[in-house]
Amino acid sequence: MSETAKSKPRFPIVLTIATLIAFAILCGLGTWQVKRLAWKEDLLARIETLKTVPAIPLAQALTRADKGEDVAWTRVETGCRPVAPGASFPLVYGVRDGQMVWRPQIICGSDHGPIIVDLGVAEGLTGQVQPDRHGVFGYPSRVTGVLVTTDQLGGKEREGLLTDEAGKSPKYVLMAEATTPALPRVTPAPLPAEISNRHLEYALTWFGLAVTLLFIYAAMLWRRMRP
Repeated sequence: MSETAKSKPRFPIVLTIATLIAFAILCGLGTWQVKRLAWKEDLLARIETLKTVPAIPLAQALTRADKGEDVAWTRVETGCRPVAPGASFPLVYGVRDGQMVWRPQIICGSDHGPIIVDLGVAEGLTGQVQPDRHGVFGYPSRVTGVLVTTDQLGGKEREGLLTDEAGKSPKYVLMAEATTPALPRVTPAPLPAEISNRHLEYALTWFGLAVTLLFIYAAMLWRRMRP
């Protein structure tokens, strides 16, 4: 009887705990991708709406933002008073259509206070690694564009943002669609040329891995515990 007891396989407690932890992580990643899917679908719907919605005054949009409303991806228009005429403003690194581009920014005085305006893509600098990082591109008298939050910008573009008079990074940036007058050497590019939405694919991958893990664990447990 004692020999039989000794030969009986032990239940793999440590392996079971490790499997449960891994299963929970995989399911968590899958759930996160499902949430990202809902966010991306809402974002794509907003961008699609932007193609036909009329612009509203910038001051009106920012007043709504001050009250806590999310005004990201809102088309706005505003007058642009030169804050620093003739000043040299930075070029911010970005990626568009798979290529390195450089985007000039200026600070416009508006009825709601100064706002950073991304003018678009600087012509002739696409693909350059180390261009002159500052340039004078002029001031438009009026800008129509799309408000985006700085969180929605790429990391390098967010790091290179101008700061306001208090030295703080802004919450919103106006991505110019059109300027009056049109500025030379700049092509407005407010929206990504293409936004991928593969979150459903990623979610199914994570959930599939979680199920596969359970099958592997069950098969291992059956082989180990069978008489």
